[in-house]
Amino acid sequence: MEIKEKEVIYSVIQGFVGKWWNGSDLYPDPCGWTPIQGVSCEQYDDGFLYVTAINLGPVFDNSLTCSHDAKFPEQIFKLKHLKVLSLYSCFLSPSQNPAKLPFSNWDNFSDSLESLTLRSNPGLVGTIPSKFGSLRNLQSLVLLENGLTGKLPPSIGNLVKLRQLVLAGNDLVGEVPFNFGRFSELLIFDASRNNLSGALPSTFGILDSLLKLDLSNNMFEGELPRELGRLKNLTLLDISHNKLRVNCTEFEVGGKNGWVIPKSKEHDQMYNHWASQNRFRIGDTVVFKYKKDSVMGVTEEEYETCKSSYPLFFSNNGNTVCKFVRPGLFYFISGVSGHCDRGQKVIIKVLDIMPATSPQSANDTATKPHHKDSLESLTLRSNPGLVGTIPSKFGSLRNLQSLVLLENGLTGKLPPSIGNLVKLRQLVLAGNDLVVNCTEFEVGGKNGWVIPKSKEHDQMYNHWASQNRFRIGDTVVFKYKKDSVMGVTEEEYETCKSSYPLFFSNNGNTVCKFVRPGLFYFISGVSGHCDRGQKVIIKVLDIMPATSPQSANDTATKPHHKGGAAEITPMSLTTLAPFVISFLGMLFA
Repeated sequence: MEIKEKEVIYSVIQGFVGKWWNGSDLYPDPCGWTPIQGVSCEQYDDGFLYVTAINLGPVFDNSLTCSHDAKFPEQIFKLKHLKVLSLYSCFLSPSQNPAKLPFSNWDNFSDSLESLTLRSNPGLVGTIPSKFGSLRNLQSLVLLENGLTGKLPPSIGNLVKLRQLVLAGNDLVGEVPFNFGRFSELLIFDASRNNLSGALPSTFGILDSLLKLDLSNNMFEGELPRELGRLKNLTLLDISHNKLRVNCTEFEVGGKNGWVIPKSKEHDQMYNHWASQNRFRIGDTVVFKYKKDSVMGVTEEEYETCKSSYPLFFSNNGNTVCKFVRPGLFYFISGVSGHCDRGQKVIIKVLDIMPATSPQSANDTATKPHHKDSLESLTLRSNPGLVGTIPSKFGSLRNLQSLVLLENGLTGKLPPSIGNLVKLRQLVLAGNDLVVNCTEFEVGGKNGWVIPKSKEHDQMYNHWASQNRFRIGDTVVFKYKKDSVMGVTEEEYETCKSSYPLFFSNNGNTVCKFVRPGLFYFISGVSGHCDRGQKVIIKVLDIMPATSPQSANDTATKPHHKGGAAEITPMSLTTLAPFVISFLGMLFA
């Protein structure tokens, strides 16, 4: 390593960590036998080692952390081979120690820098430098939960190699530049939780590779561009909490054929074939037109059996109109005996694209109990005046298949007698003040967090997870030796690779507490272990204790400083999967 390069890295680390840090004494060979935590080096053609990565902040157990008076040292721009720069929780106070990003010299990194991450730095204020646009090899730009203000520089549109652009949790204003449509390789674009405004550029429709687009909690207005319909790879679109309008569509079920009995057995999937040819969104309506027939909204089980004693709704007026106000799968069958068995039924999938003025669902009609042997469905929804505890006698409703207690004023603990409802297929308790007793699970049981013994056991952890029921507030404990655990995205789970995990721990006893429902992905951080099956998917159900801890960061998994525990909050809503899909989110006009 050249002496100048060594002096520069000492100076840079000292600028972030503090003057107490004496690099020349502590790390006389920073790219050799005395490596600096969070600093990586590579050898180049001239035979010398150069610094290629700097990661500072409480990311790993032994990472260097920034001092309370940290500054952004100009010396860093002399590291001409730097590929990765990550600063996590380095600038914490916007009042006592505000820091700004340098506006010049970023072009020194134009050929080298591939990843720039500035995360959880509330003291990092000011605007995004327009010189960022000169970083032509940049593939990942993460400016997450800082104190950045001002408009988005149009020069960012020059970063055509970007695969990840995260701007969430700042105070950015103004419109999204039109040339942001140039990101042909972009997979993730998250600009949520800012004050961005104006119309969404139609050029978003040419971001062919995009998997996630999160623009929630801003001030966007106008119509949602129809061009977004071209994004065939998109798995998450969140535009909630804006002033956007979605052009809603009315669909006539079955097209010109209407709602009739299929002519033959060969046509018994004609309605599902029709549904697959259309794209249904929140706010759209479907119209059932028929004569001497009827239509019912039912559960999935009732759809499969073509039987429903207590349908979610029933109509026989010849012109039934249904408006969707929630995403999910919705099941319809004919109410005339024998018609459903002959194929007069349809499943409609509604996508999570929501108009700003989505109509509110009217109260669903509850099915009144008659007898403990007869009641199969009980729905009490949107009754804030319905207070008190859940009766333990509910446990005697032995034929109950659906129990929906949604958005009421219920309090107290969930009665253990609910566990007696062995036929229950749908349990919705959201929107109350109920207390749920939480459980701690040791991952893998007595085996702990180890490499599976053979290929035949490569699903051992997912098998273990399938035998348990995880709820909000529950914790999982990873116990291991000479190993580690990472929280990752679904894509990283499948490939067993993650350069930027949601969290990393190698303390031997990693505890994670779930504060949101959804799917959560964990893999071993040791090379090769994940490929041999040391990975697990955990599904957390939407049953929430009243004192559920709040997430401090919607996009990250945060490890606790002392106990090694982590609050699990998924990276994106891509990993969220609703456990219960019901017609309670549908308004029938």
